[in-house]
Amino acid sequence: MTPSTQPNQPNLPDQAWQIHPQLLADSVPIIHLPVCAIRLLDDQRFPWVLLIPRKAGLQQWLDVPPAMQHQIIDEIQMVSTAMNTLFKPRKINLATIGNQVDQLHIHCVARHTLDEAWPNVVWGHGIRSPYSTLQRLAKANAIAALLKTLSAPNSTTAR
Repeated sequence: MTPSTQPNQPNLPDQAWQIHPQLLADSVPIIHLPVCAIRLLDDQRFPWVLLIPRKAGLQQWLDVPPAMQHQIIDEIQMVSTAMNTLFKPRKINLATIGNQVDQLHIHCVARHTLDEAWPNVVWGHGIRSPYSTLQRLAKANAIAALLKTLSAPNSTTAR
C-alpha cells in the first residue's frame, strides 16, 4: 500500500500536483496546510484567498476523495476563521466555480458592505488592483501567522 492510500493518511498531497498557470499568475503563496496550498489573490479591492488542494487531476468537488473532502472542509473553516478575524467582514463568500480554470480551487473572500462590488459577486467586477509589494507581503504574512496559530495541535481558537 502506498502512503497516499493508507487509511490513516488520506490527506497526503500528490507529488505530481502543480498549480495551474493562471492561478500562479493571479496569486501569491501564503502557506501550505496539510491538503491545500493557500494563496492570496493579488487584488487589494477584496481580501481574497484561494485554497488549492494539492492533488493532481482534481477539477471539481466531485473528484475529491471523501476523506480528503473532510480535511478540505476543516481547512476552509480555518481560512474563513482567519479571514473573519483579520478583516472583520460582513460576510465570507466561498465558492468553487472553475469555469475558466479547470483545477479545483476554493475562493474565500472577505466582503464588506463598502467594497466596490457589494452586494453583488466579486467575480468579473471591475479591474483588478494589485497590491504593492509591501502590502502583499504584509497581508500574506498576517494570514500565514494566524493560520499557523489556528492549525497548532492544541489550538482552541481553530475549533
